[in-house]
Amino acid sequence: MMNRETTRLAFSSIAGVVLLLAFGSPLSAQDETVSRQISTIPRTSSDEVMQRPTVLTDEAGQLHQKVTTSSAEAQAYYDQGLAYLHSYVWVEAARSFHEALRRDPQLAMAHLGLAKAYTGATAYKDAFTHHKRAAEIADQGNLTEKEKRWIALGRQQLDGIFAAPDERTRRLQEYRQAIDELIVLDPDDAHAWVLRGNAEERSLAGRGQGGRVGSVAYYDAALKRDPEHFGAHHYLVHSYEGLGHYDKAGEHGRSYAEAVLGVPHAQHMYAHVLPRLGKWEEALSQLEKADRLQREYFESGVAPVEEWHHGHNIHVMGAVQMRMGNYEEVEKLFEESFHLEARSLRDGRFTDPWLGYLLMRGRFEEALSAALEAEQRSLAVARLIGAGRAAEALISLGRVDEAKQAHERMKGYFEEFRRDTANPIYERLQNRYQTRNLDAVEAQLALLGGDPEQGEATILKLADGFAASKTLDGWVSGLFRMEELAGVAVRAGRQELARALIERMHLIDSEYTPDIAKALQ
Repeated sequence: MMNRETTRLAFSSIAGVVLLLAFGSPLSAQDETVSRQISTIPRTSSDEVMQRPTVLTDEAGQLHQKVTTSSAEAQAYYDQGLAYLHSYVWVEAARSFHEALRRDPQLAMAHLGLAKAYTGATAYKDAFTHHKRAAEIADQGNLTEKEKRWIALGRQQLDGIFAAPDERTRRLQEYRQAIDELIVLDPDDAHAWVLRGNAEERSLAGRGQGGRVGSVAYYDAALKRDPEHFGAHHYLVHSYEGLGHYDKAGEHGRSYAEAVLGVPHAQHMYAHVLPRLGKWEEALSQLEKADRLQREYFESGVAPVEEWHHGHNIHVMGAVQMRMGNYEEVEKLFEESFHLEARSLRDGRFTDPWLGYLLMRGRFEEALSAALEAEQRSLAVARLIGAGRAAEALISLGRVDEAKQAHERMKGYFEEFRRDTANPIYERLQNRYQTRNLDAVEAQLALLGGDPEQGEATILKLADGFAASKTLDGWVSGLFRMEELAGVAVRAGRQELARALIERMHLIDSEYTPDIAKALQ
């Protein structure tokens, strides 16, 4: 079997060939950098699954974008792929676009759709390949001017994602300007306004999750052109959530869920903001609906490892159940999450909820055993989480010397993780795991060692970040992480720290009283 470095070199060679085809010969220094970066990004869905035949269905929701084809079926499958893209269902989007191409191999916009689907699945070699094919068809001169611009924009976005850091701001501005020109060409095109809303995010990789005030204006403009554009409703949930306007986010979440009844993520997104409105039962109902749809989908022959959304939904559903005190259900969901097969570097995070739950409930030996199991997994992010949680379990068991050893292992896994994420797609994850995992463990060790004041300061800084968050992570990850740390503080004799953490928990959810509060009375 190949070791990790051999595997990485092999993928690097493949990526180089793909980029040679895409950019022409010879490769520039920037193209070679992109090739190396792509080689570190694991595909989140298998290509065989993404090419499987599919059928037309109403489950994706209804969207339409006229494209150049003489085949009505090709147009219908293209529209279906477009609808799935706006719900982040990368596998079904790709299957639909492939089906469109089986009806019309010259459908350039289907190749653009595939590029976007493969980008969503972090399969960037394939994304470059399909962009190249779309451009080749466009060069034959059979497309409309709008289609040519859509294809050029797709490539401009992909190139910008992998641009050098000092070029990204300029690339983003140029990308926005190019979309503005597309809108000028046809101001009534709602799809163009939605794309421009995506481009208001901080990076060229924006796809609707990171919008704020600027994005809202563009999505509103799209809905004026097409009140049924559920993609605009989807992205407005994220935008208003990020602004802290949960009532407005809820309105758009309801519209999105009602427009796309057959997609788990559409039902999940309405639940995204309901807890912030105090509607816990309704949130749980929506999450359970998403879960049923997801499991029905898996019965069709697509494995859970191919679908990023499943782990996320059961994590949120488990958190809602925990907030409602339904611990038996929490255990089922979080333990399932812990054992999910993971392929994406992001999905390693689903290892964590079960470990955190065991620690929060005082089941330290169980937490230690499960954490050591996680340390044996293939993804460095899972090993990083495992070693960190092992250290926390050992701290709570009073085995500080062993906790320090686990901390040393954790630092080694973090360096592996840094190498795995040395590309623009995952680079923000490094700070996330540095702060929430590595720094949190070091703070707990400091709390019990020679610098308890520094340990307290680090823990409170982490808690302040959670409390200030307006998005779902603020309460899903933050609320219960602070409860865990409050327990550590009580066991360390730092009651004031525990009280300060509970105060910050109330900034997220003023109605929640953690069990650990009883120890402070």
